[in-house]
Amino acid sequence: MTRSRSSSFRVPFCLVGFLVLVAGFIAAVAPCAAGTVPSELTLTLRTQDAKTHEPIITSAKIDPKKVGIVIVDPWNYHWCMTLAARVASVAPLYNQAFESARQMGMQIFWAPSEPTSMYAGTPARERVATIPLVEVPKVREFSCKFTGNWSCECGPGIACNFHFGLDGIAPGYEIKDEDWIVTGSEAYSICKAKGLTHLLMVGFATNACLYARPSGIVPMMSAGMNCILVRDMTDAVSEYRPADNYTPDEGTAQAVADLERAGLPSISLVDELRKVGLWQEERPVHPVNITPWGIEDRPYLFDGSVNVSLTDPWEDDAEIFYTLDGTEPTLESMRYAKQIILEKTTHIRAAAFRDGRRVSLISDGHFVRLGAMPPQPDVYLDQVQAVTEYPCWYASWHPVTNKSFENKALLLRGKHYKKGLGMRAPSNMRYPLKGEYDRFVCLAGIDGNLLRAGKDRYGVFPGGQGRSSRGGAGRGSLLAQQPSVQFRIFIDGKQAAESAKLKIGQGPWRFDVKIPEGARQINLTVVDNGRRSVLNLANWVDAGFVLKK
Repeated sequence: MTRSRSSSFRVPFCLVGFLVLVAGFIAAVAPCAAGTVPSELTLTLRTQDAKTHEPIITSAKIDPKKVGIVIVDPWNYHWCMTLAARVASVAPLYNQAFESARQMGMQIFWAPSEPTSMYAGTPARERVATIPLVEVPKVREFSCKFTGNWSCECGPGIACNFHFGLDGIAPGYEIKDEDWIVTGSEAYSICKAKGLTHLLMVGFATNACLYARPSGIVPMMSAGMNCILVRDMTDAVSEYRPADNYTPDEGTAQAVADLERAGLPSISLVDELRKVGLWQEERPVHPVNITPWGIEDRPYLFDGSVNVSLTDPWEDDAEIFYTLDGTEPTLESMRYAKQIILEKTTHIRAAAFRDGRRVSLISDGHFVRLGAMPPQPDVYLDQVQAVTEYPCWYASWHPVTNKSFENKALLLRGKHYKKGLGMRAPSNMRYPLKGEYDRFVCLAGIDGNLLRAGKDRYGVFPGGQGRSSRGGAGRGSLLAQQPSVQFRIFIDGKQAAESAKLKIGQGPWRFDVKIPEGARQINLTVVDNGRRSVLNLANWVDAGFVLKK
């Protein structure tokens, strides 16, 4: 008996029913298939009861095409090295979230405040000119009393010197042509022109910049916009108290709670993207936070010892593994259980793991222990005749004795010195050695006059009136991130010592170098760290020789 073609493809009724159920299940768990985006979002909002601090969970349906995301002050540099490292480290996390937001039709607003003008000529900045500016109204009051403290997030020890030096958004952040780079009333004007009704508030200094900048929470809430804090993509200005296990993560959680109690709803944007199938789980995009946090080009300098904390606020149930020799962390590495006490120069690498799989990026922290404070020299450099000869074309680079390179007082980290040598890197000076010299000693660092050079010298903004004056009137705004040098000492052509890579406000580095018997010459050199700049001004202070006893 022969079968018809149709009978050979007959499927039992029970199997048909099963396939229908499977298809329904797939549709339920994957509401946003590849190539599709939701036309409506149901956000899970969280606030807190102002008295009991109990969470209050509600929901809201919104059209993603009527939503903007405002990113406030993702700066490329900051006076606090830990805060600067935290800003740079989350760029991959933000980039993935913003790409999914763009797919849904959300508008991305970059609000970097002072350095907005640095983006002149870019599509994201110039498109703002097509929008008529409107006055930002004030239709309601919103305020929040923050309960946390502000200080250098590096904690006790050698605190960061107060200066800015920013000149843009951190380079790891992806700015698209269709985004907007805004300042002042521009974000609100675009919202009105585009019919946006909701703003997701993202960015840094949650309790300062994100809160109060012109594109921040208070102005936008007061203008009547529906603002929502993105609690998993913000970072507060906080502090580090290792004795209390209080890290900047706790400070950020505290600022978020303060805002929620003030009535500002918050969401986890990653969770919301997961709900609609627009979050890629297969690749890690967030870091392990290291506190304090120095990077290779701006290491954390410390005296004696330093307590280091490792945290991962995005993966509560993950374990952190780390190494202290710069090798990649694995499940065979040391498991983090308590603060790490460092007593020597160390390169920490850390990552979070769950179920045998790495779920975070690998974070790097660079820590450099300073040597003991050297004694004052018996013979200062100005008492020794240098042997270096400079050709005429090099005369403009010639070091200056007992002054900075620009003939100003020698200044390091706010302290003036009478004796020393001012240079512009790359440069060097050679001196003859005598048999009675036992050691060469000095302090070294980038010329502190740059911190005072802002408006009066380069005609740029003074770095924010009303702030601390520890760094001087101008505080080198737009300048502080530029200089980067390394000091090296050679004796008879062989390197005898070198500093860490130094940025402005760090140090001063401490040199105490034993002079070998029979040595003839010492060469003091300053090199740039891959960025040739006229601002690489470096000072050797209290420099000279200790005599044999």
